[in-house]
Amino acid sequence: MAWVDFEYPWTTLRPASQNLAERYLLAWVAEAAPPRARLLFVFDRGYARVELIKELNRWPQPYLIRGKGDVIVEATVRGRRQGLRLGRLPHRTGVPMRYRHVLYHGQQQEPVDVIVYRGPGFQDAWFLIVPPDSEAWLPTEEVIRLYAERIEIEHCFPDWKSQLGLRGLHLELERTSRLLRLLMAFTLAYPLTLLLGQDPLAEKARAYFEQPRRTPRDGTRRVLSVLSIALYLLADARWRERALRRFQQIVTPLRGRRGVPLPPVFSP
Repeated sequence: MAWVDFEYPWTTLRPASQNLAERYLLAWVAEAAPPRARLLFVFDRGYARVELIKELNRWPQPYLIRGKGDVIVEATVRGRRQGLRLGRLPHRTGVPMRYRHVLYHGQQQEPVDVIVYRGPGFQDAWFLIVPPDSEAWLPTEEVIRLYAERIEIEHCFPDWKSQLGLRGLHLELERTSRLLRLLMAFTLAYPLTLLLGQDPLAEKARAYFEQPRRTPRDGTRRVLSVLSIALYLLADARWRERALRRFQQIVTPLRGRRGVPLPPVFSP
């Protein structure tokens, strides 16, 4: 786990660009990984830009990006090569479809593979973009499994903004390192709390705190995140004593272990 912070407006980047900042961050993550590790970057729809896909193909860097349905692509559909919007690629509920060597973007036409999957109860289909001709080392079912894990990670973002109060956080600090230490302290506490929220005790308590959705969303009727369940356990007088006792049991084996510091590839 790591944090990097930067200030608006950008004064250290020339030209000042969000895309350039993202490329710096991707390079930093790649450099920080262990030497023999092969990373797979998993992105949401905000990163489905043809310029980024081109750069990842040139590295070459394995990636998995959820595409936007309005992007024009060229693909072979029912034996005929044709141009259409990504969201119009045919698919069936519960059956993953892989379209090989799709040309992504109407003008720049960068080659990719596209996996289309709509699970039972899903509100929208997933249009997952991966490197071209990658099925041998990145099978279709593995792509779906990996993106489903990213959906679980997505729950942490509203947790950080709302539950942990970081939305609109303003600190009068001269050194960004102090802010990073604060964020890292939150980050270390966060997964420990998640461990409590994933405990069988929390699953038992979920029925007391949660009113499930009437219709599934992305394959689940759950409303409360793992963090929310943990916080309810710690706050509710009926569950607090058992929750604290279980939390102590979870944390105790972690004491005394040392983490591995990431190399200082570049200063924040």
